[in-house]
Amino acid sequence: MKLLLKYRNIVFVLAAVVIGFAVYTRFFPAGDEPVLAEESVVPAEEAENQDLITLLLQLRSITLDDDIFTDPSFKSLSDFSQELVSEPIGRPNPFAPLGASVGTAP
Repeated sequence: MKLLLKYRNIVFVLAAVVIGFAVYTRFFPAGDEPVLAEESVVPAEEAENQDLITLLLQLRSITLDDDIFTDPSFKSLSDFSQELVSEPIGRPNPFAPLGASVGTAP
């Protein structure tokens, strides 16, 4: 009993390693089949490409009516956009303490 108390931590570590090894070999068995049995083109990729081509062909066939741009209601629309004013650039390193010299790290 004294021997078990003396080497208690070692016994627990060894037991954990044995249990871990048993669990690993149970859930991840070593198989003889290769990781990549064969290499082939996945048909789903071809189907996705075909869907994209079909969609692009549908978009190409769309025609827009230019009469909307000559309509008086379109011409009466007002532009409410605002011009962006360029702001001054801040410090090179905004996280540096104030008054610190601007330099590069070694």
